Amino acid sequence: MTAATGHRRAVLRAALVCTALASMALVTRRAHGQSPPSRPSGTVVVSNMSDGTATVIDAATGAVRATLTTGAGPHEVATSHDGRWAVVTNYGVRGAPGNSITVIDVAAASVVRTLLLGEYQRPHGVAFLPGDTLLVVTSEARQVVLTVDVRDARVVMTQRTRGRGSHMLAIDAAARRLVTSNVIDGTVSRLAPAAADTADVFPVAGAVEGIAITPDGRRVWVGSNRDSLVVVLDYATGTPVDTLRGFGMPYRLAVTPDGQTVVVSDPVRGEVRAFDAVSRKARWTIVVPRDSLVATAEVPESPSPEGIALSHDSRWAFVTLQGRNRLATIDVARGVIVGYAPTGVWSDGVAYSPVTAVRR
Repeated sequence: MTAATGHRRAVLRAALVCTALASMALVTRRAHGQSPPSRPSGTVVVSNMSDGTATVIDAATGAVRATLTTGAGPHEVATSHDGRWAVVTNYGVRGAPGNSITVIDVAAASVVRTLLLGEYQRPHGVAFLPGDTLLVVTSEARQVVLTVDVRDARVVMTQRTRGRGSHMLAIDAAARRLVTSNVIDGTVSRLAPAAADTADVFPVAGAVEGIAITPDGRRVWVGSNRDSLVVVLDYATGTPVDTLRGFGMPYRLAVTPDGQTVVVSDPVRGEVRAFDAVSRKARWTIVVPRDSLVATAEVPESPSPEGIALSHDSRWAFVTLQGRNRLATIDVARGVIVGYAPTGVWSDGVAYSPVTAVRR
């Protein structure tokens, strides 16, 4: 177990003492000029930490297209801009750090290669750069962001984060601005992808982990596991512009591609919440049903909503339910769950592709 992972679990235990699971959902409707589509299209890829697998799911029907073997302890997933490829970071397990990335052909629902990262252990947060041949990925063990050529696993560049426990990363739509959350230090690092090794570091709050950046790169949303709050930073200055409270543990955050909505998962309260990205006002809250809970639930008696992926049209959110071994599909406009799909054990990271996978 890494220091960051141990700290996260300690935070979970503490949060459970002082936070009761919510018992009802507050749902507000956002008006639109036209009705949203009745169901999404494309494919969702989910990492299953305990199984060492990735589940490839048809977004429209929830049908499992394939269950693919990855490395040990797969954590995060990202898809290329064209949706052709998905990558899974193999973080490893206690006592055995991972150092690889699994590359998946989405349409074929098959593994095409494994990228070995050598000394750069504990890969975690990951994203494609424009052109879809380069990845940026954190190496938590080395406290760096790697730029990796996905075709041959060549490390093109390393950038120090200057923070301990660099776990998640986020980049803006133009891929000019990159941020990492440094769990142990409670800081955010600001870098420019594939630029000089010059990270700026800003203190935020205790045990920051979930992080997202608005498509225009102006605002950074950061979740504090220890302090149960979300801090919104000005990217240019690193200073807070707002602080949102009332969470159990704001574990993951994602901004819709249209820049209008921020979705937050909260495994301690068993909730998924949405906020207006500009005003920061609450839009809706979903309390995820607690039926079919599994013994491996990270938060006892909670469905543990964790990873978040968003469709390219900003209509749908896909949230892994670690405490139910399920994927929930959420209508972002209405704030309701419209379907579930099965995953492997301890579903965690998730990514969306507009490409439809074939049945295997």
